[in-house]
Amino acid sequence: MPLSLTGAAVAGVFATLLMTALMYAGKAMGMPMDMPRLLGLMVVGPEYSVLVYALGLALHLTMGAVFGVLYALNLDMLGLAPTVGWGAFCGLVHGGIAGLMMGAMPNVHPRMGPGQPAPTPGLFGKDLGAMVPAGLVALHVVFGAAVGYLLGPA
Repeated sequence: MPLSLTGAAVAGVFATLLMTALMYAGKAMGMPMDMPRLLGLMVVGPEYSVLVYALGLALHLTMGAVFGVLYALNLDMLGLAPTVGWGAFCGLVHGGIAGLMMGAMPNVHPRMGPGQPAPTPGLFGKDLGAMVPAGLVALHVVFGAAVGYLLGPA
């Protein structure tokens, strides 16, 4: 089946919605993970709470579409059919890279750090709680598996 970039972008958006729903379920159980808020705070201050979440969710969904396309392009380039397994593997790699980059986030986030509305996450988000590193990777694996499922053979 030929690669559909539109289909991959749509798959990325749906996978991001799933990932975000699971992230908020984790948040309800005490895991302080809130990517839409974190992204929104990069653009506007916390006094605009509705705008923080609206812009943050828009950015998160856009990033999901981009990553859906990147996953599909990488699998296509490697000659691999999109499947749940390959998607989950892409998510595992993506989660590892994202976890490593979290340590550098305070260098680029204008509202992160001591006295700021967003706490410093540390490497893999470890400073946010003991379960955050596993949750971070698991959410990316779920994202990848969902993209693989949605793009895979019917």
